[in-house]
Amino acid sequence: MGMAASQARWISLAARKTNVEYEGQQINQARTALANQSSELWNKLYKMDVPVPPSTTEFTKTKYTFDIGDSTKTITNIQDTTYTDPDDHITYNSYVTYTSEIVEYKGIRNTNTNPQVQYVAPTPEKPDGYYMIGTRTLTCLKDIDEQSDEFKNYANALDQILIDWPNAPVSKEWSAAKTSKNYSNIYFWPDSQNEVNFVTKGDSSTFDTLEYSITHPSESLHSYYADSQKSTQTVSKHAIVEYDSSGRATSIQLEKSSAVYDLTASTVTDEKAYNDAMNQYYYNKQVYEKRVQDINARTEQIQTEDRTLELRLKQLDTEQNALQTEMDAVHKIISKNIEGTFKTFES
Repeated sequence: MGMAASQARWISLAARKTNVEYEGQQINQARTALANQSSELWNKLYKMDVPVPPSTTEFTKTKYTFDIGDSTKTITNIQDTTYTDPDDHITYNSYVTYTSEIVEYKGIRNTNTNPQVQYVAPTPEKPDGYYMIGTRTLTCLKDIDEQSDEFKNYANALDQILIDWPNAPVSKEWSAAKTSKNYSNIYFWPDSQNEVNFVTKGDSSTFDTLEYSITHPSESLHSYYADSQKSTQTVSKHAIVEYDSSGRATSIQLEKSSAVYDLTASTVTDEKAYNDAMNQYYYNKQVYEKRVQDINARTEQIQTEDRTLELRLKQLDTEQNALQTEMDAVHKIISKNIEGTFKTFES
């Protein structure tokens, strides 16, 4: 191989070796970037909070009850406090809120959205005209013996309706009827729940009356009845609460009272709140698992890319070694050519 050819070959090999080294540097940089991405993914995974299912103990509390007569009171809150009554000079250690169910006789309003009121005129067979609501025939209060227990029951119901619904037309009619003893304008009928509903005849210009409903068939008619209704009463008072050695309340004495009531303790779990928390846990768990899957999938993709780059780097390393070997051989040839040339001139 001539000197010029050898030099050209050596330059070509050197250029190729430089390209291989540059590509190798690029691959190392790419692998470093992949390693950084992998590290970031693992940091995200490490920082993620693992969902923990709720414990029933978190939603369970001790409920205290006590009985006053035939009424059971349920304590909803006990606050520690110090209060001395200025009248009886008793010092109370707690402020207690409790509830109890009470039964009250109340007047109640019904809404008949499609009353279908009609008046049936008198006939020889039925000399008194009467009203109907749908298929139900109404009874006039004047037809009930005023001295009968039935009338007294109706009167009690109307009295309560008058208290709770004083502006209703039937209440105004009843208020006037009690004075005049004229009950001919008050009608009633038992509904499907066997509640006796009351309305007044009224006239076509007075809303919520039978005559108004006849002339305005598309409008609602309100009727009224009275019945016993349960409701919850909430009371807050200062009290003396005694505790046992375990910290559980055992008795209570309410302010302005000398009676001491035993407290009955029971544990109550808020099932609705617990179920809501469990549903939230299931949702958080699904979100967590999805994020973990996404991180694992991306990590696997990075590892695949890194293995591909590593394989290419090994190929480049092999190629570089081959180029270096060939360059060494060409360098020897060039060295011999130079040595031979100088020997020629020396001779």
